[in-house]
Amino acid sequence: MADELCVEADSGGHTDQGVALTLVPAILALRDGMVATHAYRSRVAVGSAGGIGTPQAAAAAFVLGAEFILTGSINQCTIESGTSAAVKDLLQSIDVQDTTYAPAGDMFELGAKVQVVRRGLFFPSRANKLYEIYQRYDRIEDIDSNTRGHIQEKYFKRSFEDVWHETRAHYLRHNAERVLQAEKHPKQKMAMIFKWYFVHTSRLALAGAERKNVDYQIHCGPALGAFNQWVKGTAIEDWRSRKVAEIAELIMTQSAAVLNSRFRSMASRSGTWR
Repeated sequence: MADELCVEADSGGHTDQGVALTLVPAILALRDGMVATHAYRSRVAVGSAGGIGTPQAAAAAFVLGAEFILTGSINQCTIESGTSAAVKDLLQSIDVQDTTYAPAGDMFELGAKVQVVRRGLFFPSRANKLYEIYQRYDRIEDIDSNTRGHIQEKYFKRSFEDVWHETRAHYLRHNAERVLQAEKHPKQKMAMIFKWYFVHTSRLALAGAERKNVDYQIHCGPALGAFNQWVKGTAIEDWRSRKVAEIAELIMTQSAAVLNSRFRSMASRSGTWR
């Protein structure tokens, strides 16, 4: 049913924090076993994604056996990206240590994670705090008054009642059953109110809202930090000069050069590895 499969290791956005060094060989072995078992006539290609932002990372993926690569985080900081200029300015400045994990808004109740930018932003800590509170309490009314006030004043900048009114109106148009269930189950209602924050922070980032920039939710992995290091001092250091297709060609060309250099070096030293 699929001609190509892409193995996604730890990446920006939704992630289970997988490791490419482990995942790619495992999926390649699974692919080979299934091809042999079912006598497939055509080859199913396996690619690699997650953490690829430099020629060295791309070369490593190819050495593992990947037949193609997919980039993600580095594409957000280009002229084609649909996010705001304010977000791109921030992304251009991050380093490899400037990302962290936060709850995923669309799978909040399950505790799923997304990888996001943390440099200069309050979103990661606030999102984790909301999930911690959700786990601890069964309804909003059980939360102590100081915490309730802090969330409404600092996080939401509006009351729980206003958030619920907006959320309820949205779901009445699209999924009225969810509203009925939430009004019967306080914990579910609390989750829906908290999840509003995740939608809100994504909208702030896309719009580039200046006065609310500390609450930007920006999905990104450390691959972009590595990319920023790699292009520092070059013509594409500024995101306004970055184009996705040109970056892709540059990474592929340079990864070939990295592989050729490594293989020549290994061949020249092969006589000493006895």
